[in-house]
Amino acid sequence: MIETSIIIPTYHRKESLLRLLQSIKNQKRKNVEVIIVEQGENNGETYKKSAKEYSIPLIYSFQKTLSTSHAKNKGAGQARGKYLIFYDDDVVVENNAIQNIIKNFSDKTIGGVAGRVVDNGKTEETKRTDTGRISVFGSFSDGFSSKIRQDVDTVIGCNAGWRKDIFEIVGGFDEEFTGNAMREESDLSLRVKKLGYRIIFDPTATVIHIREPHGGARKADVFFSETSAYPSFTDFPFDASFIYTSVYVWLRKGSEPKIVFGTNERHS
Repeated sequence: MIETSIIIPTYHRKESLLRLLQSIKNQKRKNVEVIIVEQGENNGETYKKSAKEYSIPLIYSFQKTLSTSHAKNKGAGQARGKYLIFYDDDVVVENNAIQNIIKNFSDKTIGGVAGRVVDNGKTEETKRTDTGRISVFGSFSDGFSSKIRQDVDTVIGCNAGWRKDIFEIVGGFDEEFTGNAMREESDLSLRVKKLGYRIIFDPTATVIHIREPHGGARKADVFFSETSAYPSFTDFPFDASFIYTSVYVWLRKGSEPKIVFGTNERHS
């Protein structure tokens, strides 16, 4: 019986994804499935062959439109597990990371889990106690390489777990976040917390984030909704784009999602 569904959106990173599958294969927890949602090119047969060799149940789907949020929602809609784990396609999962995320859900007050992320080539901040915080002014703290377990306001998108039923109740990811969908995970986190659930940072659930220089959803875009316009990775300098997106999430704090999970058919 499948308990956990691992969802991986991917774009032009075949070798990175094969490396990720290898690291998942080495995990002790076996009642998992992997759901790959590929964008831009179809490498389905390659992934299916590797998954078969590794004895990993695999669901593969392809979409033409580049949308990280839609890819994640599409994968969640295919999931058979009661827990969802989202990984970026350029991470490597360390030993016991999957089971260490899932064990947190024995506490019924926890709706989401942020895993530890060690960025390739960056200094680890192992003693941070302000990991994943969103201030009243809308600023974000990082610190996801900390080794201190703590409650947080937001997960980090490349290594996060959710109860599937709660994910569905809040509407999944808001597909108004375009391109690589910066802060989509923070928006989702705030909606889960509004229901009264905690989000915990578990430093024993670690991934190495390779941060591949090529591939990934880096589509420069300006998307304006009919009812709420905001820039998402636009022609603005990075700092300006970050500020505008952060303000959007802050203004959205506690609001209901406009895109209802499982009903949006804008992308194929």
